[in-house]
Amino acid sequence: CVNDPIAYAGVPSEAPIIAWREPSTILATSAAVPPVEMSDRIASIKKKARRILRIFARTMKIVAVLSPMAVLYPLWRLQQRLLGGPSRETKEEDDSYSTLEEHNLYNDWYMSLCLYSIEASGAAFIKLMQWASSRPDMFGKNFCGFFEQLQDDTTPHQWRYTEEILKASYGENWEEHFQIGRLLGSGCIGQVYEGIIEGDDGKTEKVAVKVRHPRVVDDIETDMEILRCLADWSKFVPGHLGDQIRWLDPMGAVEGFAKILTGQLDFRSEAINLERFNKNFADDKDVIFPELVPGYEAHPDVLVETFCEGIPVAKWAKKNAGNQEKLSSMCKIGIRTVCKMIFDHNFIHGDLHPGNVWISEEGKFILLDVGMVTEYDDDDHEVIIKVLTAFIRKNGREAGRLMVNDSNRRMLKDDEAALNEEAYIDKIEALTDRANTNPEYLVEAMGAYVAYICDAAAAHHVMMNQAFLSACLAVKVQEGIALALDPNTPIGEFVFTRIAIRNVLMAAASQNCLETQSSWLRSRMKLCLARW
Repeated sequence: CVNDPIAYAGVPSEAPIIAWREPSTILATSAAVPPVEMSDRIASIKKKARRILRIFARTMKIVAVLSPMAVLYPLWRLQQRLLGGPSRETKEEDDSYSTLEEHNLYNDWYMSLCLYSIEASGAAFIKLMQWASSRPDMFGKNFCGFFEQLQDDTTPHQWRYTEEILKASYGENWEEHFQIGRLLGSGCIGQVYEGIIEGDDGKTEKVAVKVRHPRVVDDIETDMEILRCLADWSKFVPGHLGDQIRWLDPMGAVEGFAKILTGQLDFRSEAINLERFNKNFADDKDVIFPELVPGYEAHPDVLVETFCEGIPVAKWAKKNAGNQEKLSSMCKIGIRTVCKMIFDHNFIHGDLHPGNVWISEEGKFILLDVGMVTEYDDDDHEVIIKVLTAFIRKNGREAGRLMVNDSNRRMLKDDEAALNEEAYIDKIEALTDRANTNPEYLVEAMGAYVAYICDAAAAHHVMMNQAFLSACLAVKVQEGIALALDPNTPIGEFVFTRIAIRNVLMAAASQNCLETQSSWLRSRMKLCLARW
């Protein structure tokens, strides 16, 4: 005790006073852990263990589901050679092979296996296949004709799940508010029913009721965890391949994909997106988005919206195959709509596969399923505009310089910079020079040019901007719809028009008169506006 004089025996007066305790008491005190802290540690350990087990179980399921595709592929190829089948040229030239009957004749067992495996793998795989099946020019009509059913015809969940969700969201007496009719379609996140609601005045209104699939949230969150692990492990890949992967910023790509995909999981986010899209296109009479139904609040797993009458764009294109003027007109409207999203609004529908694009009887575009959107920060959006402008103007040096400067800005925190910048810029300039004879080169061969740019970026340590890559993806998905309507439409010219108009408006907004624009820009503006 500090008041005990024995405790101070032999201690100088200026020395600090130290209270004496029994050694056993000191050890017991230092080793003791508060019960609350201990329980938190145990809870944290349990949480990590559950996460590891969940990732492991999900990985094993994916491997088990997809393995038969890889194992049986050689057998399927052997069957094709022995028994015969339509040649690649025949399939590409003859539309009849895009029908399901022709698939059943030649590919039934293997293609059905692939379809089942992709669907059983979960929402992330279905989403990727939805995008792929919109590009017959890249994957063939045979492939796309079979897998396009994943766009709106996946296996629906049971009615009891829908009933449970409606009860939880709108109460036990939800049937007094509206009636659920036929199932309209089922996608990777949820399924949509036709519904009827009755207003206070006794009038009925047809609505669309969207209900989220069970367990889809857990599956997507786990898939994103797996992708993050793979992206993190990619830094250990040796050699040139490892360098390529690193400068493609795999973790940034995964986070970008996760951001837009997980945005679909909460239908309240889709409700907010609907309001914003309707505001952005309020003055555009050629584009329709569903609207929220007053009195029916959006919930994480259910959304009630107005019903839009129409048919999918692919069916509409086949129905009007003989009317080239109508096809071209709708194609131009579609391109203009997507360009407005990218260049004017900076708020992009991130899921524009043909299953989400319908045409009304009045010939208007109906854009559905707006849960997945892309929005860039001001810096990235400006980079996209400038880089695409430089490419379309075939100014490779300017495009290369912009990408190098953007990369150096983002790598500044890691004290890194691009290697041999001028050599990289020379490669980008050579790319535009080789394609100088084709005015549509940027859009028609987007995949090949992005691959070339990424390879050059890996060689010169230029960190690719994920915003630029996602914008290229948006252009490619949009191109799939354009090809279904009118393969001859000059997409690149329309993309340029949107950029040129934006540049002029931005210059005017900053009080720069049109006379300060280059003569090249003014002449191109006149040409493009005439075509527009």
